[in-house]
Amino acid sequence: MSAGPEIVRHALDDGVRDVLAKELDDRLADAHPLDPDTEGAILATIGASALRQHLPGELVAELGAFRDRQGGVLVLENLPRRDAPRTPIGGFTPEAALAPLNALHLGLVQLLGATPFAVPYENRGRLMRNVVPHPASAGTTSSWGSDAEFFWHTDNPHLPFGEPGRDPRPYVPRHLAFHAVRNDERVPTDVVGVGAVLARLSPGAREALARPEFEIRAPASIKLGAPPPLRGAVLEHGATAPRLRYDHGSTRGLTARAAAALDELAAALRTVRAERIVLRPGDFLFFDNYRVLHRRRSFTPHPAPGARWLRRCYAS
Repeated sequence: MSAGPEIVRHALDDGVRDVLAKELDDRLADAHPLDPDTEGAILATIGASALRQHLPGELVAELGAFRDRQGGVLVLENLPRRDAPRTPIGGFTPEAALAPLNALHLGLVQLLGATPFAVPYENRGRLMRNVVPHPASAGTTSSWGSDAEFFWHTDNPHLPFGEPGRDPRPYVPRHLAFHAVRNDERVPTDVVGVGAVLARLSPGAREALARPEFEIRAPASIKLGAPPPLRGAVLEHGATAPRLRYDHGSTRGLTARAAAALDELAAALRTVRAERIVLRPGDFLFFDNYRVLHRRRSFTPHPAPGARWLRRCYAS
């Protein structure tokens, strides 16, 4: 089994970054306010066009082929930065004011050959999730939390895995795309490949995880209208590689064998070597949510105006 995940990193030259920023500003200067929930396709087209024009051709080609690297993690550094408003610790902010950020974010998703989407039962059905230290989420393992460690997990593991060509909304999101607005606390996002985790498990635990003997509830971030708990396997063997659905706080074994396998999985995750990615303002992170687990350790956020702020969207 592959150790993974494969980390692909690129950093833009300052000159390319500055020209790209001006190009985005010029293209958006005469546009009426664009909201990603209703005009995301327009923002993606503007962003992708500017990126194709100014990124090195070999990088554009690599982005187009990246999704074929199943289980991969992509980090793009030194993208255009913006004078952002206060961190929206309430979770939401006027999206029209963030058009340059959204055009860049959605344009990169388009170059990666992916389609962004929102789900109606989370984040008020909005496309962009502001990953911020929300005071009401204190003590919870949520993307709005900070004081509790968010242990290794898959986003939305309570759903079945999807297949290409289907509406992605009823399924585990295939990819996550993050764009950093600020992170002065230097909080890392840790990632680990499913192959590396499975390699640390006994054959019996791997076999047990593949049995439909688990109940997986919706994560704490889902408040309204979430699907009922999934009863199924934690580990599935896809057409080309294994895929894992897991959240320590919402997954339980329905049999003694399943519970023991979960304990072994949690123990392996506590000792597995992780890749630590500290996103700086302007950095972009994209990875395979089926074959990469991620976590965020607890941290003390800066005061509200400048607290950590990442932007996240799901992509199929």
